Amino acid sequence: ASMNPISFLSLASKTAKAYESFCRPVCKKHRINQTCLDVILFLANNPEYNTARDLCELRGIRSGNASVAIDTLAGRGLLTRQADPNARRITRLVLMPEAEPIVADGREIQQQFGNRLVQGISAHELQICADTILKLGANISDMLS
Repeated sequence: ASMNPISFLSLASKTAKAYESFCRPVCKKHRINQTCLDVILFLANNPEYNTARDLCELRGIRSGNASVAIDTLAGRGLLTRQADPNARRITRLVLMPEAEPIVADGREIQQQFGNRLVQGISAHELQICADTILKLGANISDMLS
């Protein structure tokens, strides 16, 4: 069966909605919105990518949304901004210990979501899927360059 571009885009959008529904209890519990949770988990799971630009380019968070989330999290003492000693114009985002309970709950939800997402799919099928997604990614990168 072939997959047309529209159903592919629809799948991406539906996946995001399903992920957000999984995250809702964590957001409620910790009184943060989805973007704040996304920022916290991105920083926790990818410590080498810790700038606002990384959040936008790699996590796909819109610049304005990232800025509001960073201000909110900094205001609540969950993250801090640190000037990079080697590059004065770069500000690093550093999670504070107070964010740990959110990170723990968020990672647990990510694990549950991942397990549910691949339910009934064999390791072989997942490998083919992963290989295919890499090829799609390469094609998309080519189109963007």
